[in-house]
Amino acid sequence: MALTHILYSPGEITLQIAGNAKRLRLSKNLSRRSLSQKSGVPESNIKRFETTGKISLDGLLLIAICLGAEEPLTNLFASAQSLTLEQLKNYERARGRQ
Repeated sequence: MALTHILYSPGEITLQIAGNAKRLRLSKNLSRRSLSQKSGVPESNIKRFETTGKISLDGLLLIAICLGAEEPLTNLFASAQSLTLEQLKNYERARGRQ
């Protein structure tokens, strides 16, 4: 996939996510230490995440759960449309390579 179709680089997106997480943490009046204690993510990892955007997926999920922001992550790759029972019956699976 060419990145020419994306307005932001992956690094810019991770920094945006980290900034959002930091603002949410601060809005809930949580220090890094208290978030670390609640989430089980080391405080140093939270600091690195907030400054560089780098964190493991597990760490990101634990932080999101503690901040009450896990729903967008659980729906990240969800199908945009729901199929009816009739559509499922008539659905023909596409083969892997064409």
